[in-house]
Amino acid sequence: MADTYVQGCFAFSCSPAEMALLEEAFHASYGLGEGYNPDTVNPSPEFLSLFPAAEDDRWAGFRDIFADRDFPSFGATLTGSNLADPLMVDAIITSEIALDPEALAKLIQRCCSASLQRGPIGFEWSVTCSRMRVGEFGGGWCAIFQDRIEIETTGEALSAALSGGIL
Repeated sequence: MADTYVQGCFAFSCSPAEMALLEEAFHASYGLGEGYNPDTVNPSPEFLSLFPAAEDDRWAGFRDIFADRDFPSFGATLTGSNLADPLMVDAIITSEIALDPEALAKLIQRCCSASLQRGPIGFEWSVTCSRMRVGEFGGGWCAIFQDRIEIETTGEALSAALSGGIL
């Protein structure tokens, strides 16, 4: 048996209002992942405008950003500070075990639209394994724009390079 880890650590600047939305999403993820009754927590109106509720599930729009709607986890921790500029916050996302790049990209794209107007946000991640196994190491990158998300793994880049696709 071997353990595979998807790890990452990145930071970006956003407004305090955007950070509040990110924090609300992370808290919702933790709670829904722990199985609390989602009917006892009311998402903010701002949150619901980004992640619309369904008739039978107020968290439906939020769950939709995850590959597994029944396990809504970013596999990461969100921290931040606004020591340098009270109008901007440094959002810091870290993960040592199970980072979900696609869900994080979708979250950032929805919650940080004003920041994305100033420029894209990007991050990288690594995949490691507790044992030396062929094909268990790699990583990838993600670039988040207002209108799209670009994600590529190192395996995809390597395949393209080996077939002559990257010069």
